[in-house]
Amino acid sequence: MASQLENYTCADETLNTTEAKRTETWRGRKVSVMIDRPASKIHTVENFLTEDECKAVEEAARPILHDATVADGSGGSHKSDSRKAKQAGIKVHWDKEADGDLIARLSRRVYDYVNHVLPFDIMEDGQEDLMSIQYFGRGPEDEKPDRYMPHCDGDCNGMLFKPGNRMATIVMYCEIPKLGGATRFRNSNVHIKPKQYAATFFSYIDSETMKMDDGFTEHSGCPVVEGEKKIVTQWVRLGVDKENPWNSFNTLGIKYTDAENQ
Repeated sequence: MASQLENYTCADETLNTTEAKRTETWRGRKVSVMIDRPASKIHTVENFLTEDECKAVEEAARPILHDATVADGSGGSHKSDSRKAKQAGIKVHWDKEADGDLIARLSRRVYDYVNHVLPFDIMEDGQEDLMSIQYFGRGPEDEKPDRYMPHCDGDCNGMLFKPGNRMATIVMYCEIPKLGGATRFRNSNVHIKPKQYAATFFSYIDSETMKMDDGFTEHSGCPVVEGEKKIVTQWVRLGVDKENPWNSFNTLGIKYTDAENQ
């Protein structure tokens, strides 16, 4: 039933973005709060990034784009029909932030917003690269369109948080398709049509109990039918630093050094 509803809502181009529970402002930007549960928050933020920042990310990504991968359930990753897209990890040159580097400026805004919502005082040290992700529409007859099937970015089993793992995500829309490409949170009944230069933020941890979301932030990227969808994504981790960076953990959330000793 859930998969049928997913296909139906993705195919319904008349379906608009879900009405917000409330609106706020952050640094002059309109914030729409869709879900505000202790372990599950979903926001949209208008005008989160600029055209110049989008161009800077796209230029950095162009020579290193490759097929997107998913976690394979055993600590690694592999290509899958559940996720069809191109992606490229973008290193942030923090040493150029003071000089106005566009990518560093954008990345700083990401962490500022995360810290605005969550009480963890997240720093950039040890975090994952910014990810440029591009989906291409090939028409309504395409049997295997670029899309991302329902998934969770971190644990969404209601269990205790494992240090070093993901606990929040920001998806920023640089280019939106002519048809398709919505972001769908089916368990929360939240549907978000992409809006150029806006962002969708969601967190999946209860900052008091440190328990993870139990499925409300499971989401999908609806098929891109016509046009291109270009996004910038930052997966945000808790418990990483220079000595324990994100890539010292496997996709099961276990440090490689610990996995070797098991």
